[in-house]
Amino acid sequence: MTTQADTDDTAAASGDADDTFLSVPLRTFPWTEASTAAIGTFVLEYLVVAALFVVGPSSVDRSVPAIDSTAAVFIQYAHVLFNAHHVPTVLRATIQIAGSPYGNDLYLSLANGGASVSPVVYFLVPVVALTVAGGLFEGRRRRNPSGGRLREAALVGVGFTVGYLAVGLVGSLTMVQRWDLTTAEGVVGSASQQPDPYFTGVLFVLFPLVFVTIGAALTFGRQA
Repeated sequence: MTTQADTDDTAAASGDADDTFLSVPLRTFPWTEASTAAIGTFVLEYLVVAALFVVGPSSVDRSVPAIDSTAAVFIQYAHVLFNAHHVPTVLRATIQIAGSPYGNDLYLSLANGGASVSPVVYFLVPVVALTVAGGLFEGRRRRNPSGGRLREAALVGVGFTVGYLAVGLVGSLTMVQRWDLTTAEGVVGSASQQPDPYFTGVLFVLFPLVFVTIGAALTFGRQA
């Protein structure tokens, strides 16, 4: 005969098991390592973009008013990397300027053709880097650490997202190009351009969640 006390004990035990089932992977997952790996992945992506410009066939046009110094060139590399994540740059000016304030140099190059390096190469940089990073990170983990492929891959994806989003938002707010708008009569205003923080907030969550998770899922359980 089952008493109410027995039923309550069984329910409590079941609840404890569920709590353990959910909480142990969250407590034991190396969140700091995953976030650090995400930041390192972004830095690696930046270096790949810079290498395409420095030692590769791409180039930065220093005749553009905003690209008139070495610092501005480094900022331009960052803008290209954000564009590769489909984050547009947003233009702000103290005077009215014709056209949309939002732009993506890679979209423009893709539409016009004739780019020294195909924009597709740049679009592939974050996709490949994040997928490989997710796989490498999972490959260093013990076998089946959280009890299932989907859960483990999702944990790795979320862990990377924290660091990736943080570095993306910092970059979108600090990688700003500023220049004066001039005419024959002199300076008439100023302008600035930076990666759009709102698009960054969305896409720097989606990219690691999707591609790091895929990489981790593909590598799941292959190493002890």
